[in-house]
Amino acid sequence: MKRPRLQLGTSSLVVAAFVGPGTVLTCATAGIDFGYTLGWVLLFSVGATFVLQSFTAGAGILSGLGMGEALRQYTRDSSMRWVVISLVVLGLWAGTAAFETGNIAGAVAGMSSLVEVPEGTLVFLIGGLAAMVLFLQLRRVTGILAGLVLLMSVVFLVTMFLAPVDWSQAFQGLILPSIPEGGVLRSVALVGTTVVTYNLFLHGSAAKKYWTGFDSQISWRRELTGMAIFLPLGGVISVAILLSGATLETGSVGSVAAIAPVIRPAAGPFAELFFGIGLFAAGITSAVTAPLAAACGVREIFGWPDDPGHAGFRVVWISVLLTGMGFAFYGRNPLEIIIAAQAANGLLLPFIAGFVLLLATRQKAVSLPRWYLGLGVLVTLICAMMGVRTLLWVWGQMS
Repeated sequence: MKRPRLQLGTSSLVVAAFVGPGTVLTCATAGIDFGYTLGWVLLFSVGATFVLQSFTAGAGILSGLGMGEALRQYTRDSSMRWVVISLVVLGLWAGTAAFETGNIAGAVAGMSSLVEVPEGTLVFLIGGLAAMVLFLQLRRVTGILAGLVLLMSVVFLVTMFLAPVDWSQAFQGLILPSIPEGGVLRSVALVGTTVVTYNLFLHGSAAKKYWTGFDSQISWRRELTGMAIFLPLGGVISVAILLSGATLETGSVGSVAAIAPVIRPAAGPFAELFFGIGLFAAGITSAVTAPLAAACGVREIFGWPDDPGHAGFRVVWISVLLTGMGFAFYGRNPLEIIIAAQAANGLLLPFIAGFVLLLATRQKAVSLPRWYLGLGVLVTLICAMMGVRTLLWVWGQMS
């Protein structure tokens, strides 16, 4: 059994996946509409991401099972096997399709600020580019686009320190939980844009492959070390976006273009250009990740061969991509689409989190501390309470 070198694992994929257009737009509008008050939601979300992703990474490394494989194994003798599998597959597919809609809508919004091309045409161009990457596996293309997202992230971090942030108010918003009037749905959206359910499937599968052949105990510790480095960085970026948005006194935001001035302290007259490029890059990279995650998860659940050319694998990612393109094409406002997708993910999260917790308690490779399992229970309960409160708020709006 080999000892791992100084690798830090696969958690950087998690950050790359959740720092997409949904994160940029949801965090920016949360700051613009509600000031600093929802900063604590992001801190909770990063902590929840660490706990839940560590359980799935542990299953992949210690048990050699991705989320989908674990689901298939643990429900093998259950009379409810196909009910559970059907619900998870449907939830995974619907969740990634909702995210794909936001990803494509965000990329279109970014491109619209750079070129004068009809939005419908841009939907097909972006969808075609995502399909090309998925078919041809052009890692160099996605690497370049990921670099553009990194550039956008640096601009936000610089902006946070150059903008007139009220640091005393910001600190209170980060440590004092409160939800202002009208902020329930946005709070759940902030959770949903950080604790991404399909990342739980991606992370377990990626960690299993990454650490194959290495000592599992040491590998898991290395993976946790990588998570302790990369996940807080993703949280810092999200907080920087929210705090920067809180300094922009524009009132309620009705369009993507109105958010570009958030980065003007750092980008100056190039704010709109940087914002458009960054939003497009975030959208196109995430537009590749979401269908791929759905296809990987469904492949594991049904035990299909690990072959990107498998018919079922391609049907899944193509259907997710086409669904996202369809809703993005007919959607009216990218902001509404993206925030709705994040909120839908936040509502689905308690069910997936509960399943992750169940898998953690049933694996036998290592004995997890009770306090750590308790953290998982606490995270699941808080997510569930936020989901219930959101449903009650929606019911109140309808009545």
